[in-house]
Amino acid sequence: MNTRITALDIASWGGFMVFATSSVITAICLPEISNSLAITHAEGGGSETARTILLIVVMLLTGFAVHARGKKYFITLGLYVMASGLLLASFSQSYTMFIASLVIVGIGGGPIEAFINPLVIDIHPKDTEKHLALTNAFYPIGVITSAILFGELLTLGYSWRIMFRIAAAIALTTGLFFNGLRFPAVAASQHSTSQIFARIFRLSGFWLFATAMFLAGGAEAAVTFWSRSYVETYLTDVPRAGTVAVLIFAGMMVVGRLLSAKLSIRIGARTIMAYSAILGIAAGIMLPFARTLGTFYILIALAGVATSCFWPSIFAEAARRLKVDSTILFVLLACFGVTGFGLTPLIMGIIGDYAHLRLSFFIVPVFFILISALLGLNHRSTTS
Repeated sequence: MNTRITALDIASWGGFMVFATSSVITAICLPEISNSLAITHAEGGGSETARTILLIVVMLLTGFAVHARGKKYFITLGLYVMASGLLLASFSQSYTMFIASLVIVGIGGGPIEAFINPLVIDIHPKDTEKHLALTNAFYPIGVITSAILFGELLTLGYSWRIMFRIAAAIALTTGLFFNGLRFPAVAASQHSTSQIFARIFRLSGFWLFATAMFLAGGAEAAVTFWSRSYVETYLTDVPRAGTVAVLIFAGMMVVGRLLSAKLSIRIGARTIMAYSAILGIAAGIMLPFARTLGTFYILIALAGVATSCFWPSIFAEAARRLKVDSTILFVLLACFGVTGFGLTPLIMGIIGDYAHLRLSFFIVPVFFILISALLGLNHRSTTS
């Protein structure tokens, strides 16, 4: 059993940090981007949707081709494409050009989201749940790093365009690091990719896990994408205060995922998810009523802990219960999670334009209530 940390583990951590940066950079810079390009709440939320549409398509297409070309080819190529999209975004002079650049970012992010988690299984086939939780902790670490770096630079008066150029340089460097590493050999599948897809789609358990991934991704996106705008709309207009909210949320996600990695052996992923959903409902219900910055920060911290376990725990539980090709399974589950992450900011932006941004935050407890219901159904379901 390979339990030691390898260079490929470190590269995978870096890949998730870069992917996190590409996901959160628009949210962190959104007030400045909105002023520069004159966009509305709905258009701001739609920018995240645009990034994820092509991301999902690319994940599916590369899922069909991964057994032929290998994970290394797609992960490194994805990082190079992402770097190009981030660089192009920094030169945007219109909303249309900005969206087109984010689409390129999404194309590059697809293979990263699709294949890093299956790569963890290739590296650590006997200690999967622990290493999945550990590796996925570097997504919120990436959010933290981005929030600190970009928040401070914005507060100091630097242009949002500089942030995108920094992110592009980091993505390129990570791609070069991956390119120099040897990936573990993976046994060839006895079935065609289309047969694997069809078999997974026939499993009722898959659809429960997939829906839970959609809701978990949506709950995470709701807080990550709109926290800074919420702070600047209702609490204070200091850029640093808004990015601190993102920082707190991501920081507590790191804590939650590291705790999940430690506790998963003792109490299991299902129990961790059940308690996390209850905490998410309680914190989510109170979020729209936050009237002070301190209260908002506390609720954001609780929401971060509540949200943290679902992505890696659903992956691990699905891999344990659904006896199918783990790479294709993870690609499909990630597609649903990314769809939730991409659509939720748009829905909240529309609510913010037609009512109040505060009201849109009620989507968080609703999603956690639905996750709780799905966990109950999944506990009673069979997977064959």
